Amino acid sequence: METIAFWAATACYALATVGYFVWAAFRADRAGTAGRWLLAAGTIPHAAAVVLRWIAVGHGPYNTRYEVLSANVLVLVVVLLVASARAKELGGLGAFVAPLAFLGMGWAVSSFGVRAEVPIILRSSWLVLHVGFAKLFAATALLAAACAAAFLVKARRTEALRWLPSAARLDLHAHQFLLVSFLFLGVMIVAGSLWAHQSWGRYWGWDPIETSSLVTWIVFGIILHFRVLHGWSGRRMALLTFVGLAFALTTVYVVAIVVPTIHDAYLVGG
Repeated sequence: METIAFWAATACYALATVGYFVWAAFRADRAGTAGRWLLAAGTIPHAAAVVLRWIAVGHGPYNTRYEVLSANVLVLVVVLLVASARAKELGGLGAFVAPLAFLGMGWAVSSFGVRAEVPIILRSSWLVLHVGFAKLFAATALLAAACAAAFLVKARRTEALRWLPSAARLDLHAHQFLLVSFLFLGVMIVAGSLWAHQSWGRYWGWDPIETSSLVTWIVFGIILHFRVLHGWSGRRMALLTFVGLAFALTTVYVVAIVVPTIHDAYLVGG
């Protein structure tokens, strides 16, 4: 059942990508509507696949690469759906998110059958909170960058990306997503410290992931500082948002997967 649910979700994301691309290329509103519905529909079997895996292995989606990537995609799509329900003009970001979701599922399936236990000493409610906020941080950082990329296009050609709001609104939304991402990352770090103290008897050990997370949080803070206190906006803030995304991806994926750390046993957050 998990396999069926996973591939049903992947198929929905693939078809949603086609719908959004046809919408963007040919201004076919029906294709765009179909893309939005398919993207939303994909979350149903996707959530079922995550829950079934959770039941089968006895822990949340934070141990193997398949579990982490699959859950990251689900959170990204759900965050977009929630954001676009509140601000309908953000629905067009699905043209960026749908292909990311499809590719993320493709990456996840590379280790689909791998299963591993989480050591008892590491099991904690703080772990669930730590990982949950890590996924929210990654999703909102990606959405901030999507808004920034769309801003750069529309700032150059106002008639481009007609399904998205004005360049000024995209600039604002990029800031909002970045601010929320900064807050999520802060909570992730605090929850991780409490979990570390519970599991290893120390709040902070300058592990590569801990250090990378802190550096990323400081970078996000600096970017927001320029926006809020110095009034930076437009192109330079869009470029700084890409810098923030680079740090976020490095923390969530590169350091967690490539660099030897104490987190290697369970790939928390990436």
